[in-house]
Amino acid sequence: MYFASIGKVSEEFNAAIVDVALGTDIVETARIEHLVRRFGDVFLRKIFNGDEIAYCMKMANPAMGFAARFATKEAFSKAMGTGIGRHIGWKDVSVGKKSSGEPFIALSERAAATLKARGYSAAKVSIAHTKTLAHAVVVLIKLCDVPGASR
Repeated sequence: MYFASIGKVSEEFNAAIVDVALGTDIVETARIEHLVRRFGDVFLRKIFNGDEIAYCMKMANPAMGFAARFATKEAFSKAMGTGIGRHIGWKDVSVGKKSSGEPFIALSERAAATLKARGYSAAKVSIAHTKTLAHAVVVLIKLCDVPGASR
């Protein structure tokens, strides 16, 4: 897994943001709940990796967690401009959670290569949900080195 983050930016890291791409998606929790009821593990294993499934199944409302992760995958694919399909599959993008509670995006080797080929250095995600909706915003960041600076 490749983490779609450049890490902590510090005084030693001298770069400038030269471009960003934005993707957003909103998902009705009931839609995901319906798909899980109808297709069960077949649906879950097609869209989510094992860690995502385990994490969401421990939640009081698993459909909410699945909806948030589904929205994140869609938002990432929109920011990339590829959609889900030829360049990025459902399981190429996964959502994790730092000990601080901040969500992060982890990418497969294929998705990381696509991110790099498009010139992006990092992906950030923000996820929000209510009882009925999950929303994700993904920002891709393109950096360039500041002349004369060292990392």
